[in-house]
Amino acid sequence: MIKKREVTFPDPERYKINMSPECKDFIQQLLSKDPSKRLGRGGVAEVLGHPWFKGIDHEKLVNRQIPTNYKPKVSADALDVSNFDKEFTDEESTITMLNAGELA
Repeated sequence: MIKKREVTFPDPERYKINMSPECKDFIQQLLSKDPSKRLGRGGVAEVLGHPWFKGIDHEKLVNRQIPTNYKPKVSADALDVSNFDKEFTDEESTITMLNAGELA
């Protein structure tokens, strides 16, 4: 689906998710359909040079020294989906092994 569909973002009013223009641009560039234009093709420095990382100490980031605002509780259970919205975990899967190859 990433290869064929345009990148869309959740409705900020409905889902209470506000994304800055820099964040949206960062995601869109990472998911560029054209690999030659995809952010990161030039290495880590290219990714860290994106405006979304402005004001972040890159060395601390790479060394995992920046505390996170949210750290999910993760279970050892491989089927644990408690960190995902029930709207998505309760829906039926629309991708099967028969049609999964069509998405590539």
